[in-house]
Amino acid sequence: MYFATLAHATCPVWSACKIEVIPISDTDRAASPASPISSLEGGEMTRNDSVDRFCVWINCRMCISDAGSVLRTGPWRILAWTEKDRDSLKENLVSFKPACQSLKRVRVLLLGPAGSGKSSFINSVRSVMYGRVVLLPNIGISAEGFTKRLKCYDIRSERGEKPTALTLCDVLALGDGETTGLTLPDALAVIKGHAPEGHKFQSEAPIDAKCAGYRPEPSMNDKIHCAVFVLDACQVLTYSEGQQTTMRRFHFELSDLDIPQVVLLTHVDQVCHTVQEDVKFVYTGRILQEKMQKAAEVVGLSVSHVFPVKNYSSELSVSCNTDILLLNAVHHILQAVDDTFEDYCPPSPSPLSTGPQHSTSTPVTV
Repeated sequence: MYFATLAHATCPVWSACKIEVIPISDTDRAASPASPISSLEGGEMTRNDSVDRFCVWINCRMCISDAGSVLRTGPWRILAWTEKDRDSLKENLVSFKPACQSLKRVRVLLLGPAGSGKSSFINSVRSVMYGRVVLLPNIGISAEGFTKRLKCYDIRSERGEKPTALTLCDVLALGDGETTGLTLPDALAVIKGHAPEGHKFQSEAPIDAKCAGYRPEPSMNDKIHCAVFVLDACQVLTYSEGQQTTMRRFHFELSDLDIPQVVLLTHVDQVCHTVQEDVKFVYTGRILQEKMQKAAEVVGLSVSHVFPVKNYSSELSVSCNTDILLLNAVHHILQAVDDTFEDYCPPSPSPLSTGPQHSTSTPVTV
């Protein structure tokens, strides 16, 4: 196989890497200008007549990571990466109010296998809002998962400020099949608002009316309004059949309840070195695009419901681009809630409206 050596003084990752040479047909060559690659920021093209191929020297915008992921010359999703955009996303979260009048807060449930990054995502969102990496005791390493109780975290604009309209809820990790991890009946009890804050999950003691703090008639604001599946980009291709079956079962049950669902793909920096250097390349790599497609397939959703994130895990300070990726995911979660509840809640009253407002049932039913 023929290769062209890629080297560029401004490459943030490598001083040299290899890219497969590109075969060009006679038709394409005839239609090409004399310097067909001249527009690629100073790149140049040479022809090797003996193999009838073109060896291309281009800059690091189209390099290959050690995982074999060709970076495209342009992103397949567009996201702005300036501090102004980061501040705008933060302000949107702080000022967000649910479109549904009767919904005071948006309660988002994080679901995922052990080690997928559920608790780290909560910690990371708080870090974004505080402008520094927050160290919470809910982060740990365990084969069975660190979280054992239902724990809900209000997201505040700053330390000591009043909460925003977003609450992130953490639960026991999903298991491999029906005998381990969070059971579907317990998950539904949480989603329908029956489970009290701090409930400890135990396989031999499912959530029912006998549990302390059980809510027999939960209000709309006690219920879960969006479910987020958190999957590990390093593991998404190797999840067991039992794990995939569990997630699809949850997806089907949640769909029956009209609960909006989103997928977060974590640890994206660990599968592509370019993204590890700068997450703004997250929508440029082919291998991450394929992992997002697999994540959608595992749960049973479309790729438009999948959002890559990088949690703060080893850093001691926040960065603008990582903040943007996290806030963008939060933005789409809140949008998914508003999009769903638009069909179930009464519209905001108009100053010109004189007739009664007719409410309808909420998406979550008991």
